[in-house]
Amino acid sequence: MVAIPGYAAFAFHNGLDQIRDAFRLSIGSMETAGREAEASRRRYVASGEDDSERDEDGALVSSTRHELGWAEMQAWSAASVIREAFVTSAFHFWELSARAWTGENKSNGFDRLRARVLERYPVDPDLVHLNSLNNLLKHGNPQRGREVFEWRRELFLFGRMPSGNGWRGSLAIRTADVEQFLEIVRRSGPPSDAPMFNQANE
Repeated sequence: MVAIPGYAAFAFHNGLDQIRDAFRLSIGSMETAGREAEASRRRYVASGEDDSERDEDGALVSSTRHELGWAEMQAWSAASVIREAFVTSAFHFWELSARAWTGENKSNGFDRLRARVLERYPVDPDLVHLNSLNNLLKHGNPQRGREVFEWRRELFLFGRMPSGNGWRGSLAIRTADVEQFLEIVRRSGPPSDAPMFNQANE
């Protein structure tokens, strides 16, 4: 007899595979663009050239060095946006899947949804923290920020606690972090080999 994966398991893991593949393709392109922009700036600086122009008051009017630096910053910022977008995408995929498994509606919050899923499937303990990170990304809530900091302080610039309401802007999520978060989601639902029915192995 061979176990045929159930539809819930198939849909869940197949959906996560698609999110992972889309992330890797997107972030790969963005990181390549960032490295190329950085290399262009470094080459220009190493050349010793400086075509900066200033007006009569000394204000900078144009500068290739500054333009290259701006292009580099934009490229790396775009990569950061991609990482954050896929964290939210992965968590929302879990929420949608969990509501399909349990029949829970949108009016019920994360804690109840998680508890209902636990009645049927394993849930990674870190999913609670991923929920806090998702809320921080969406709303910039300082309380959520502190929760995330206590969990993984390396997710913030220089590993330092932000001040005031600067929690969201201080996030420095890496590509490896997103990959780890995807695995937290993957461990929070039906296992990939969850059976639906058995079929004779002919």
